[in-house]
Amino acid sequence: MEAIYEQDFHECSYGFREGRSCHQALKRVSDLIFWKPINHVIEADIKGFFDNVSHKRLKELIGIRITDKRFLRYLERFLKAGYLESAILKEAKRGTPQGGNLSPMLANIFLHYVLDEWFEKGVKPRMRGQCYLVRYCDDFVILVQYKEEAELIMKLLLARFRKYGLELNAQKTGVKSFGRYERENAKRQGRKANTFDFLGFTHYCTLSRGGKFKLGRKTSGKKFRKSLKAMSKWMRAVRNDRALKDIWRSLKVKLRGHYQYYGVSENSTWINIFHRRAEEIVYNWLNRRSQKRSFNWEEFRVLLSRYPLPRPLIVHNFYTQSHVG
Repeated sequence: MEAIYEQDFHECSYGFREGRSCHQALKRVSDLIFWKPINHVIEADIKGFFDNVSHKRLKELIGIRITDKRFLRYLERFLKAGYLESAILKEAKRGTPQGGNLSPMLANIFLHYVLDEWFEKGVKPRMRGQCYLVRYCDDFVILVQYKEEAELIMKLLLARFRKYGLELNAQKTGVKSFGRYERENAKRQGRKANTFDFLGFTHYCTLSRGGKFKLGRKTSGKKFRKSLKAMSKWMRAVRNDRALKDIWRSLKVKLRGHYQYYGVSENSTWINIFHRRAEEIVYNWLNRRSQKRSFNWEEFRVLLSRYPLPRPLIVHNFYTQSHVG
């Protein structure tokens, strides 16, 4: 399927494709907002995408390129494989199997026709101003020059998804003014400057040291709290059952994983805060180990100096090269 569809997929699609990544999608958004006349952002959230994809619609769309009846029968069996609930197998009438290795490809195919193809060939050519779609699997934003066209695209988008049995989350979907002049406009209108979330980052308008516009980004509050909660839950589970050296080994892996994803340009403050909060979580849970001597902060710092944890690191530099064709 990858060999068939890779030649069809549009440049705006970054999810689960060889040689493409979420960080490339983030950089694309950054480059477009900085170099193009973008003044509005359509922030969208598909409600329960993987749970609500219509099997009928999906098979119709795949049938456009694949006519092999045997393959289509295998696909139908995969979609109807069902799921276990309280040891009872239940048939799946909608959606794609959670964790199925084919699900990301099916999501890309479905949204290629429902969103990418529709936008690139049906919507974009009709607009007077510039507009761009950036999508990573079911997470996407649309960047638009003119307000009236952003509002029109929003209406068309709602109707488009309804046609294919999907719904956009009303609380997380809408048109926002955003771009080079957002800070000045917000100040003049007596409101806070708008932000938007994409791929786990909150994007905001800020200034460089020289006073020029630049796009800022930080770990979204929701993802930040979720990561710390997961760290605390893990420490609570392993504090008594594993040796300290084993805890330390796993802790290093978890921290490196966090920096690998969230270590992007403009986010150094928040990965440093995460590092400090993670140290506090480790300190607190190590002091709750049963029948084991507690640390004080001075002793804990000595431990950290002897066995240092990975330091926060900007892994993805978005200012090295720009591509905004």
